[in-house]
Amino acid sequence: MEESLKQLMEMLSAMKASQEQMKEEMKRGQEEMKTGQEEMKVSQEEMKEDMKRGQEEMKVSQEEMKEDMKKSQRSQEEMRRAQEELKQKLEAKLQEMKSTIEDSNTKLEFKLKEFEEVVEEEINQVKEEVKAVEGELSHMKEDKKEINKKIEELETTVRQLSTMGVIKTEGTVTTPSKVKVPTYDGKASWNTYLRQFEAVVRNWREEDKATSLIAALRGEALEVLRTIPEASLNYAVLTSALERRYGDAHLQHVYQAQLRSRRQRFEETLQQYEADISRMVNLAYPTAPAEVIEQLSVSSFIEGLRDPEIGQLVRLARPKTISEALAQALEIEAAKEASRFASNPYQGRDKKMKTTDGNQLSSW
Repeated sequence: MEESLKQLMEMLSAMKASQEQMKEEMKRGQEEMKTGQEEMKVSQEEMKEDMKRGQEEMKVSQEEMKEDMKKSQRSQEEMRRAQEELKQKLEAKLQEMKSTIEDSNTKLEFKLKEFEEVVEEEINQVKEEVKAVEGELSHMKEDKKEINKKIEELETTVRQLSTMGVIKTEGTVTTPSKVKVPTYDGKASWNTYLRQFEAVVRNWREEDKATSLIAALRGEALEVLRTIPEASLNYAVLTSALERRYGDAHLQHVYQAQLRSRRQRFEETLQQYEADISRMVNLAYPTAPAEVIEQLSVSSFIEGLRDPEIGQLVRLARPKTISEALAQALEIEAAKEASRFASNPYQGRDKKMKTTDGNQLSSW
């Protein structure tokens, strides 16, 4: 019995203790509820403040939007006004352009009428001039017939003189008989022909030179006689007229400029280059003495050499003729090629070394 009482007492004490704990927990829970309610009140107040601020901001943004709408409406109105003003200006410009075009058309029509009148007057004048020219041509045809007759008579006399073998002796000046001079038809170089002709008629009298030259003319070259009056026909006048028509003296400065800029081209041999230099020097200086021609040819040949080392060595050798300069340049070029081959015998070749079994070992 005592043990059961003890157990009951212990159970009662445990229940009291648990009730006390329950009370303490209830108090703490109530206190926590109070603090939570207070926090809830504070958060509600903050939310109310935030709502008020949001509403105020919304009101401000709505007012700003209203202002923006008003401004956009104003800008649209201004744009409409600007468009209307621009339309009005364009219409005014179009009217001005139409009026100016109409004025220009009227002026152009007036100018065209004036031009047509002027052209008609000029056409009438040209017709009158053509009639006058036709009359002059008829006279010129008659004169041409007379000139042709004179030329034929002169040719016959020249042929008679050449066949008769006339010999004139006046001091040291002689005209050999039966000397055949080369003919000239205007197709070959006049300067070359003149040198050949003067080599044949050297020491002849001027009258005999003129007669022989007239007899040597053929084809279109014979037409030069029609441009020379018969009273002033002599050897000097005849050669100068032929020089003006067929000579190349006016091209000498062109040939000289080409000679100064002439250089040996990359694939051009020394022989080809030397031949072209000789040709250009003779064209550029046709009346120069032979010594001057050689000096100019040598200097031009050396200056235009593609290899400056060869040019320097040829210049040091002091060649007197272009043939000597060419020979020296060929020797120097051959020596340079031989030295290159000696330093690298496989240069420019495609040789391959192979092993005894036929496999490629290396290439040079």
